[in-house]
Amino acid sequence: MKTFEEKYTAWIDGVLEGEELRSFEHEYPLLIQHKVEYLKLRSLLRNEDYRPELANPDFFTSQIMFEVSGRTAVRPGLKSSLWFGLPRLAWGGVGVLSIGLALFLVLIPRGNNSDPNANYVAEVLHTKTADPKVKATVENRKDITIIKLEGLDRLPPQQDLHH
Repeated sequence: MKTFEEKYTAWIDGVLEGEELRSFEHEYPLLIQHKVEYLKLRSLLRNEDYRPELANPDFFTSQIMFEVSGRTAVRPGLKSSLWFGLPRLAWGGVGVLSIGLALFLVLIPRGNNSDPNANYVAEVLHTKTADPKVKATVENRKDITIIKLEGLDRLPPQQDLHH
């Protein structure tokens, strides 16, 4: 089955015939007026008398040649290309690095990091096991918290950590 685009292209080109043509024009009656306008425009564009003569064709040719060769025509007062010049980018990089260093010094906490447990705080909020036979207890000592699980099955000898 043809898509709308395929049918439309065939209809515009005059290739659509027979039952397909009748069903397409019946299904899209507004397109008939568009086709008439398209055919008028196409005939105007193909008419050689319609093409206007350029006032200064050499100027347009030179501008096109500048674009094709990769060079652009120099226009007076065009200094915006220097905005992102190398010196300005270098100073911008120095500024960004300075801001980054200042944020690093302000936001990163400093202190005595020689004792890893100096600022360590732990609190056991909940000790509950899924097995009702197992009892969990918490024992807080200085610098250490111990959670004991009582009522667990013994480990097989090959998995025992004490051996």
